[in-house]
Amino acid sequence: MTKTDETKYSFTRRNFMKGALAAAAAMGVGAVAAGCSPAGTSEGAAEGAAEGTAEGTTAAAADYQNIYADGVNLMPGRKAECPGPRGPVAFEAREIGDDEIQREESFDVVVVGAGVGGLIAGLKAADMGANVLILEKMTKGRGCFECFGAVGAKCQEGTKIDKTVLLDEIYRSAYFRTRPEPARTYVDRSGEATDFWQEMLDKGANGFVITKVEQAPSTCGFPAMTDLIDSELGFYDSPCLPEDAGVRSGLSGIYVCLEMQDVAKTAYDTIDMRFSTPAVQLTTDDSGAVTGVIAKDADGYFKVNAAKGVIMATGGYDCNPEMMQAWTRPEDYANSSWWNPGWGTTGDGHMMGLKIGAQMDPIPQPVMNFRWGTPDSFCAADTWGAVSLGILVNGRGKRFVREDAPFQVVSNAQNAQPAYGKNCWYIFDETMATGMDIEGYEAKSWLFEGSTLEELAEAAGIDPEGLVAEVERYNGFFDAKKDEDFARDLNSAMPITGKTFYAFTTNSNILATVGGLCIDGNCSVLDVNDNPIKGLFACGNASGSFFAGNYPRHIPGTSIGRAITFGYVAAESAVNGTLGVGPKLDGNAAPLAVYAEGAAVSEEEMASYESMGDWNPYNPVHGGSTQYTPEQLGGIPDACDNCHDYGAGEPTVADGMTWKAQQ
Repeated sequence: MTKTDETKYSFTRRNFMKGALAAAAAMGVGAVAAGCSPAGTSEGAAEGAAEGTAEGTTAAAADYQNIYADGVNLMPGRKAECPGPRGPVAFEAREIGDDEIQREESFDVVVVGAGVGGLIAGLKAADMGANVLILEKMTKGRGCFECFGAVGAKCQEGTKIDKTVLLDEIYRSAYFRTRPEPARTYVDRSGEATDFWQEMLDKGANGFVITKVEQAPSTCGFPAMTDLIDSELGFYDSPCLPEDAGVRSGLSGIYVCLEMQDVAKTAYDTIDMRFSTPAVQLTTDDSGAVTGVIAKDADGYFKVNAAKGVIMATGGYDCNPEMMQAWTRPEDYANSSWWNPGWGTTGDGHMMGLKIGAQMDPIPQPVMNFRWGTPDSFCAADTWGAVSLGILVNGRGKRFVREDAPFQVVSNAQNAQPAYGKNCWYIFDETMATGMDIEGYEAKSWLFEGSTLEELAEAAGIDPEGLVAEVERYNGFFDAKKDEDFARDLNSAMPITGKTFYAFTTNSNILATVGGLCIDGNCSVLDVNDNPIKGLFACGNASGSFFAGNYPRHIPGTSIGRAITFGYVAAESAVNGTLGVGPKLDGNAAPLAVYAEGAAVSEEEMASYESMGDWNPYNPVHGGSTQYTPEQLGGIPDACDNCHDYGAGEPTVADGMTWKAQQ
């Protein structure tokens, strides 16, 4: 990749807002070829991709919908434009010819992506003696958030964490829609992975130290099984951090990833790490096993053989608007801003896996969405006092959530408001706004003020009557010492009774997508038949099988925690050649009855049913009616035998029952 090409990876949100949407094709979306027919997709799907499956559907979006090896079930839902950043897509669906391959290289393990999970995977594989190539399409790699979760790390000595409670909360937060093995791998091996992470940081020059993060017990009902899962760790006590680092989200994590890159470059001569070098496809043998990747650099395409396996660590797809529109709920992005220090997360690993027949989490996939967003990104720290003490209302001035709930809970509630939460506001008074840059926010038209609630509502475009009534009702809860609407803990709140009132605009904020390629407990990627694909592993937000429907922020650190743990385990599995077994489906389970449309019930059959008395399946005793038409009664009578055995003249429970209506 040339220096000119590298400039494509230098994004700012301002540049994006000015022109990236208009330049969509030029920015890399066209890398997913229109009209391609990925392995396993139908010709009809490919034709739909070429033509655009619906008005306004781009070729890229059609490909994202049609990439499934066994087709895709498109559920009805409203369409919405995704306003998020557009990163450069690396995946290429077209077949790359042998004549385009400039050279061939060989390694034991290839890691695709130099985020926190990929770096751990590369370091672990090298530490086990493997020859490792780490490929990163962006110029500088990626950062991570500032905290993560673990169980049983050395730095947690003396901390009691009930694994059973943590596992149960992970399962329940996913409504048990995930298989248990990946979560158990996280809980059982995160401590070991964290200790390895510290060992790697100790090889660096800056003295990063993983330490326990003190947490206060929850007062908002999350999690439900305990008031505190004490599993959060971070880097706040590291002497190398800048003085202004504090606990600002992502700042320490970015430094940590730079340190890990440096360790990879200096501590192991068996790691080759290359930036501005995207992997674009996986390669497989005749058995379907993954044998390596096709990558691209300034000299063109080249093939990399991976003797022990490929580890996908490409992150999510929050910087791919068409993919967001194809795979997530519109309410999760339509009126959101983004917090993302790197725009390389465009779903490359998802698409590379799907193209060779991998299985992916079902759609719609969960998004890591938080409250406290502004039109640009996250709110600044100086707003936290006002945000945490005030109330959150919609355009009618009505509260719609308990404001002290976890970030994603408040975000989800806001996105459920009209127009996906477009017109929502934090309401507070001057006693709550200490240290807030009032003039600065007013200059941006993010903040409005008034000497009365009516004046404030008129300025912000909120319904005055609704706001006045809601604040009056809310203030009354403090006398009763109970929030009768949303059960907010009033001990950490205060009534809105000042002399100046403020309305601060807010929206949800997207950090990442957290649905990915399905994996087993060894971090092997599964195919559509639930068999592990030999030679392919996944970690971080490229991996799935962990979240469903929602990102549960009330469980500390599962995002970075699983990235570290799964990167560690994936490397171990690859180097050791660990491969799990597929499902056992040939047991003695009885086959399901296959139902088909039955013939309408004739008048003669109707008469025979009526002659059965209380055995008549269409009698009110059964819950039906003799007034049904023959067409309505069409079906398979034998299906009733699943619960009943209808036999005219035989004694029944109903024979001993009496009915008040007949007395």
